[in-house]
Amino acid sequence: MTRYDRLRTLSSASCCMCDHRLSVQELEEFCGRADEPLCGEVHCRACAETHLLLCRECSGRYTTDPDGICGECSMGMYGMVG
Repeated sequence: MTRYDRLRTLSSASCCMCDHRLSVQELEEFCGRADEPLCGEVHCRACAETHLLLCRECSGRYTTDPDGICGECSMGMYGMVG
């Protein structure tokens, strides 16, 4: 029952491309797959698939990096500079 309620409950966020109002579940799914620089820009699933790149290393996070690598994979590949 809780899962069904979360599917329908609208959040206060809207897609920055098409103004589709996202449900709580859609918002959580996007935030879980978005790279850090995308924190302020929320996309619906259709717009994310159209306008964003999936990380070419992990294929699990959307990124705006021109090389197509999310921050998490970038840190793993290049390590912390210190």
